[in-house]
Amino acid sequence: MELNDDILLGKIIPSLPLKFVVQCKLLSKDVKIMISHPDFARTLYQHHKETCTQLIYSINGLGNRPFYKFSINPTITLTQSVLPYEIEIMASCNGLILFDFERPMRFCVFNPVTGEHQLMPYPDLESAYMYESKGFAVDYPASDQYKVVIISKLVQNSNLYYKFHVLSSERPGLWREIQLRTNTFISLSYGVPSVYWCDSLYWLRDDGSVLAFDTKREEAILIDRPEFIDHFDQSYGKMLVGQDKWLGMARGFLTLVCIFRKYIVISTYGSASSRWRVSNTLESFVSRPDGIIIGFPVWIDSRQVSFMVRHLIHNDLYEYNTQINRYENNAVVLGSVSYPMYCFHPTLAGAHYTPSNNIEADDQTHIATNLDNIRRFIIEGISIPEETSSSSSSSSSSSEEEEAGGGGEEIL
Repeated sequence: MELNDDILLGKIIPSLPLKFVVQCKLLSKDVKIMISHPDFARTLYQHHKETCTQLIYSINGLGNRPFYKFSINPTITLTQSVLPYEIEIMASCNGLILFDFERPMRFCVFNPVTGEHQLMPYPDLESAYMYESKGFAVDYPASDQYKVVIISKLVQNSNLYYKFHVLSSERPGLWREIQLRTNTFISLSYGVPSVYWCDSLYWLRDDGSVLAFDTKREEAILIDRPEFIDHFDQSYGKMLVGQDKWLGMARGFLTLVCIFRKYIVISTYGSASSRWRVSNTLESFVSRPDGIIIGFPVWIDSRQVSFMVRHLIHNDLYEYNTQINRYENNAVVLGSVSYPMYCFHPTLAGAHYTPSNNIEADDQTHIATNLDNIRRFIIEGISIPEETSSSSSSSSSSSEEEEAGGGGEEIL
C-alpha cells in the first residue's frame, strides 16, 4: 500500500529526527520540494521546538575556548568540548548559528543539522573590532532569509549616531548602512545578546532603554527606559555589584528582567501599546543581602523565564512551576555556566551557499573541519578532538591550552 503525501508529510516525516528528515529529501524531487515548503517547515518547527531546545556558549581562555552544550529535553545535561580560540559564537536564531572566524576574517552562518554554511565578509569598519554589538535575524520557518546586523558609533559635526551595518543572505557581499541619531551613547549591556522578535532586533542598554531595528523596513528606533525602574530602585533597593537588567524572549514575548536587592521584576513589552507591563514581582533568590548578584536569567523561548544561580561547586536551575505559581529549584548543574547563552533549536533553515572567493584553500579546509566538529558535538554529542582543535589553531600548543580543553563527557 502506498502512503499518500498527507500521511507522509503530515505525520511520518515530522516525527523523525531532523537528520533523517534531511535524508528524506532524497526520496524524490516532489518530496524535496514539499519538505522545503514554508507550510511544512512550520509544522516541523513546532513539532521539534519543545523537544530539542539547547543552550550553547563558550568561555574565553588562554588557549582553546571551552565550548558547552546545555540540553533541556528530555533531561537536563551539560556536555563540554572545545573551540579553537579564534572562533567565536556571535548569535543563534531559529536553527542557524552565526560564528566569527578570525581566520580568514569572515562571519559564518551555519546549520549544524544540514551542514550548510555561508561565509560573509566583515563590514567596512576602521577596525574589525570597532563595533558595539551584533544581531542575527532568521525568518525561518516563514522563509530561508536572514540578516546580520553590526552596530557601531558615529560622531559627525557634534551629532551622535548609531550606525547599523546590514548584510542579507541574498546579497552576502554587500553591506548597507542605516543611521539613527541619538542624544547620548549609553553602553549596550554586556553579556545580553540581541533578541529577534516580531521582525525586529532588540538590544538592551545599561539604563534599561532598548535599541530596536526593524529588519523588514530597515528602520531603527529607541524604546524609552521603563518608568517602573526608578520606582523599584527606591522601593526595593538598587543593586551594588553585578549586572541587574536582562533582555530576552520567553513564551513568545519580549521580556525584561530587572534584579533589585529584595525583588526580581519581570516585565513584557507590548508591540501595539509600545509600553512595558510588569507581569511578575518575586522575592530575589539570585542576589545576596549585601547587594551582589549571583545569578542570571536563562532564556528558553517556550518557557517562562528560568534562572541560573551560581555557587562555588554547583549551580541551581530555577524554573517556574505553574501549578503552585512560584519558582523552585528544578535541577543542580555541575560544571561551568556563563553568559551569554544562546538558545538553539535544530531546524532545517537553509544557509545559502556562496563561492568562497579570495579564501585560500587551507583556510577553506580549516573552516570545513571546524564546522564538521561543531556539527558532530551539537547534533551527535561527539566531542571535538582537542588535538584537531589545537592543530587548526594558529596559536602554539601549551599545557594551559590542554587544561582549557574539555573531554566532552556528560557532566550531569
